[in-house]
Amino acid sequence: MQMISLNARSHPFVQVRSEAPSSLFLVSMHILLIYLSIYGLVSIYVDNIVIRALKDVGMIVVSLFALSKVYRQHTSFLNPFLFVLGSIIVLGSFNLLMGSSVVTLIYGLKITFLPLMMMFTGMLFARYGGIYAFARTNLIIFILLIVGWLIQYSLGIEKLITMGFVYGVNIKNYLEGVPRLSSITYSPDSYAYTLLITGLIAERTKLAVKYNLFRISIQLLTIGFLLLSTIRSALVLWIVYQVVMFFLRIRKYNKKNTLILGFTFMLLPVGVFVGTRMLNAYNLLSVSSLLDRFNSWGSSLTSPLSMHGAVGNGIGSVGAASRRTHMIGLNSNNFAVDNQYFSFYEQTGWIGLIYVVVLFILLAVALVRKTDLLPSVDKLRLPQMATALLAGIAAASLTTNVLEMFPANVFFWIVIGMALVGSRDDYDKPQKAG
Repeated sequence: MQMISLNARSHPFVQVRSEAPSSLFLVSMHILLIYLSIYGLVSIYVDNIVIRALKDVGMIVVSLFALSKVYRQHTSFLNPFLFVLGSIIVLGSFNLLMGSSVVTLIYGLKITFLPLMMMFTGMLFARYGGIYAFARTNLIIFILLIVGWLIQYSLGIEKLITMGFVYGVNIKNYLEGVPRLSSITYSPDSYAYTLLITGLIAERTKLAVKYNLFRISIQLLTIGFLLLSTIRSALVLWIVYQVVMFFLRIRKYNKKNTLILGFTFMLLPVGVFVGTRMLNAYNLLSVSSLLDRFNSWGSSLTSPLSMHGAVGNGIGSVGAASRRTHMIGLNSNNFAVDNQYFSFYEQTGWIGLIYVVVLFILLAVALVRKTDLLPSVDKLRLPQMATALLAGIAAASLTTNVLEMFPANVFFWIVIGMALVGSRDDYDKPQKAG
């Protein structure tokens, strides 16, 4: 069986599958994915460092194992990728020499960069023929997210607080009646992003690929509960994703695609009108919070002309890591930032931000090349999906630290990894060595 490789030194359709699927790895991964999705519930009732560390240890083990298995086949891509990633981490660790906390660095690494390592797991997933199985597990998580949200909505936030959902306190819920609930994840934002990512992945199950009605049902559930979550940045990601996917589908010139494009532009004014009315009904067009963030950024960001502006204040100095270290009593900025670009800038400086841009350019170029190599009959369209996700995340990152949204960031990076290796149906048919 032939296999698409990222290694430029060999023809992309010449390399053969060199080993049979590892059932232990695949089973372990599905168990880990389920645990990551319900960790938010576990963390409420279990205050044990061993239990809390299980997810991190699990991700470290599977990502390093996956990297050791895929490295030789994809050196032309992984060597520059690992070099840039390593440079970002080294740059963000310089502040240890100036007395920064090791604990802060560890939290920063595990919140942002450990999920990124799961990209290697996605590459191995595809190589072992586990794409459909991964999508099926995400469908299960997708259902659990919806069921969890419905249960919490029926209980009410006051009842949830008495049950231990301390982080369920949300000012918008009290003052505006907005149903921002965490479901089985850690926070309402995490719920919205995990719902979005798992819903998109669930559209790649065999049933959804085969039956349009099933796929459309998943799409309607995704956008319906995403609107109910009232997390605007997640909606921005979804809209940008859909737009990019649309243009990727019709990018080849033919009569059918030309008619689809013309029909779409004819209906565009109606769609904009209906969409605006719907978003306004949910009070999702307000810009007051965005203006508040502009004021916060202007008064809190490090000057780019200073040393810290060049090399940053250290990984974990802002964002979710700084909030967490503040909660455990360490000296912390406790600055959420609410902008992924500014978050990287604060942690690694403008030099590190350049490295981050290069990292994403490497991914985008690899995904575009993969898209061009795949046959037109490919139904999964994983490279297109991953490319659209990158575009959506780039847009949503303007107002949210998207890459810190656990566990959505884990699932996102796994999708990127799978798309880099291949998405044809025959990748889900395990073959014997050679």
